[in-house]
Amino acid sequence: MKIDHIAMYVNDPDAARDFFVRYFDGKSNDGYYNEKTGSVVDICLRVC
Repeated sequence: MKIDHIAMYVNDPDAARDFFVRYFDGKSNDGYYNEKTGSVVDICLRVC
């Protein structure tokens, strides 16, 4: 079985990203910046 995609709502996106990068050898992109709201609404992680 292969999991292609998950979504998580977290209070601290930077800490969540750092966790997956550190413990699961994740690779992070820059996320998606929503110009209308001024926030990053998606951080994509690819676990190798």
